[in-house]
Amino acid sequence: MRKLWKGVRWGAFVIALTVDALLFYSSAPFSVNSFVATGLASLIMFLVFVKLANLFRGSSRIRRILEEGEVKVHETCVHWIKLVRDIRADKTAWRWIGIPVLIALVVSAYEAAWLVCLLVGKLGGGPIGGIFRLLPHNEVLVGFYIPLVFAIPFAIAHVSEWSTHRYVITPLRIIIHYGIFDYHMHGILLSRVVDAQQDYTFWEQMLGYGDVVFRETSGEAETLHCVWGPKKFAKLAVRYSHALEGASAAAKEEVESG
Repeated sequence: MRKLWKGVRWGAFVIALTVDALLFYSSAPFSVNSFVATGLASLIMFLVFVKLANLFRGSSRIRRILEEGEVKVHETCVHWIKLVRDIRADKTAWRWIGIPVLIALVVSAYEAAWLVCLLVGKLGGGPIGGIFRLLPHNEVLVGFYIPLVFAIPFAIAHVSEWSTHRYVITPLRIIIHYGIFDYHMHGILLSRVVDAQQDYTFWEQMLGYGDVVFRETSGEAETLHCVWGPKKFAKLAVRYSHALEGASAAAKEEVESG
């Protein structure tokens, strides 16, 4: 399966490269139109393959372990900052994803500013307008999106792996799942959860992620790292934990009184 998955990723790269080559040589090679067409195609294909990779969420596996009548009440994943850290830790991926994406961001900012100036009619004068007059055809910079094609196989690998890392709350438990083919999945029974503690720095709070630590009746603690939306996740988990505790106490009281 690993070899097949590797073949799929590199197959996507070959398809994207072939499309780019066909567009480039069918649009008057090395003309402005050829660079614009190829650059836009590269950007679109990169975004499409990243979106497809993001669909790997292990949903079918999670559904299979749910008991009859058990439903998902909340689901989240690890924050995108974890994806960036994982890519940064992989030197090869960082080189082939980081550089093309950085170039694409710079080009996008430049082209957006150029289009805004065109719309407001300020290209004719001032220092800002002069910047955009350095090139006779500013749209040719769209060609700098072409390196995104080389990021596709690495982006698919990292985005799909990141997307599978899910945290799910049901009325009975918390389910943790991660992995594509070799995967890990386990649960935390909410009936054993005593409290939930949230840990995050100022910047983590601003970006909307943090760690959630669940203390259990046994005295042990389990930490869910980099949870996207930790406040809501912890609040819901504790709410259902208390609901189970209340239901258990009510059932015990009913048995004793009966």
